[in-house]
Amino acid sequence: MSSTAHASSGSGDHPTGGSSKRAPRGAACLNCRRRKMRCDGARPICGQCIRTNREVDCEYTDGPGPSPTQVLEDQIARLESRIRELEHPELVMPSVTLNPAAAGVARIQSPSGSLGSSGRSLLSRAAMPDVLPGAALGAPVPPLSQDPLVEPPHDLVRNLVNAFLPHSASLSFFLHGPRFMQAMQQPNIDNRRAQLSPALLNAVYLWGAHLSNSNALRAYEATFEVRVTTALSSALRESQYSVINLIQAEVLVANYFFAMSRFLEGRYHCSAAVALALSCRLHKIRSATDQGFDRVPGARQGEQVREYDLPPPRDAVEEGERMRCFWSIYTIDKSWAVAMGSTSHFNGAVQSGFHVDTPWPLEMEQYEAGGFPPDVRGALTVWNFINGGSIPAVMGRESQLTLRAKSATLFEKATILAAEWSPAHTNPNEFYGRFLLLDGIIDRFVASLPPIERAGDPEIALTSLVAHTFARAATIQLRSNFRDQGGMNDGKDLLAAQAAAVALERCNITTHFVDPILSILWTAVARVLIASATAGPSGGARGPQRDVLRAMFDRVLAAMNRFRETSPLMGLQLAEVRRGVAG
Repeated sequence: MSSTAHASSGSGDHPTGGSSKRAPRGAACLNCRRRKMRCDGARPICGQCIRTNREVDCEYTDGPGPSPTQVLEDQIARLESRIRELEHPELVMPSVTLNPAAAGVARIQSPSGSLGSSGRSLLSRAAMPDVLPGAALGAPVPPLSQDPLVEPPHDLVRNLVNAFLPHSASLSFFLHGPRFMQAMQQPNIDNRRAQLSPALLNAVYLWGAHLSNSNALRAYEATFEVRVTTALSSALRESQYSVINLIQAEVLVANYFFAMSRFLEGRYHCSAAVALALSCRLHKIRSATDQGFDRVPGARQGEQVREYDLPPPRDAVEEGERMRCFWSIYTIDKSWAVAMGSTSHFNGAVQSGFHVDTPWPLEMEQYEAGGFPPDVRGALTVWNFINGGSIPAVMGRESQLTLRAKSATLFEKATILAAEWSPAHTNPNEFYGRFLLLDGIIDRFVASLPPIERAGDPEIALTSLVAHTFARAATIQLRSNFRDQGGMNDGKDLLAAQAAAVALERCNITTHFVDPILSILWTAVARVLIASATAGPSGGARGPQRDVLRAMFDRVLAAMNRFRETSPLMGLQLAEVRRGVAG
């Protein structure tokens, strides 16, 4: 999955000339090291970064201070350290605050898909375009303050919100839509600001600018990116705003950076959302055993303290926002941890107490109708699911967010289990037993999914497509490391890839944007289809079946090509698949 770049010959001294001169070990710029490209070590900008139009990404780590990338990586490390403290308060002393971004978040244009974790990244290492698709080069940007507290013109706000709303489900927008719009339509700006934080407002405006069909609106995208990151850097110090409000902003911004193929920034904002959710104990809503308090390390016997003591929800809708808030964060964290080859933050052992008790979420319409009965409690929600426990839906049907969260859980579990396999496994029978157990859970989950064609509403059909594709990708991932290992090759990965392609065909997608995680899932599907279509006579498809597989492969690539304009990551993964076919 790596891409190789070759430097052209030319002058080795001038930074603008092509050079075959390789910098001494350890002297390459950070961008070339990250992309595994030859670097000539020229200062201030190396020849490789000039030739590939990536001057803004050329950084050296031996300067007088840390590079922007190092600053952001340090902030991520601090956030993840805080998350570990929240997971195991009895083991560690508090060392960091929940606001490591107080000094501002450095803007990194395009970090690598691989974050140096021990896991294997599913992301392409190809370079990201410096200019967003559809942006007019050299076009003057209409004046707009970069101060997030300065209200944009009313007409601009209306157009941006209207561009955002049709895609809100694909962006993990979990707040109650009517209440959000009621606050947005407040004629008094001060009343609006009292309910919606500048961070949330600017996150919505950022997505509206990006998804707009108007070049005039898209010209504001870079400005709103500055505004929202500035607002988030100080949001935790502004206690008048709801923490759920702030988490929603972090989720929207994380999704934005993932879609833009800026993974380090995406991971930072995802980690910030996780830390806030754990501080609010959103994983313990309606817990059957947890009382809502934790011992703080160093506290005196009997003292009970927690980071955010959220008041009881005002009504079922507000409880629904909190539940859907948690499960949205959980799903994003699971999804992108696998994609980046890193570890999910939600893998706490039952013994540690860091397990999820919050019940699976309902649809927002069900919360509007009263939500859960008062006596409903949750315990070991994810553990019961992943261990094959059969728990019927409390309200008669499972929500789309529940299906999305469950399918992401299976996708991650399948990836982790497959990574444990090796031909020299010390206990193959034990491994195969776990393999069969998880494979059976995936099969039962797939069988329980409602057909996409019955969704009716296009938005529901699109969210259903994500769950279907996740589940099929879980089957593929489970077999990813031993596809050629004799009896382990049962052909179910090909059947799963075909089913994913059929699901795509049955979903009449009318929008120009989809959940960016589909770029990762469709890549896995496409690789299985083309591998079977082009394999030799002994292991590949023949005659008409080969043509069918090739048609399915083309259908998946056509979908990726369609959405690459609004998701640069989709374009990168598409290019990677095409290179694999050509190579």
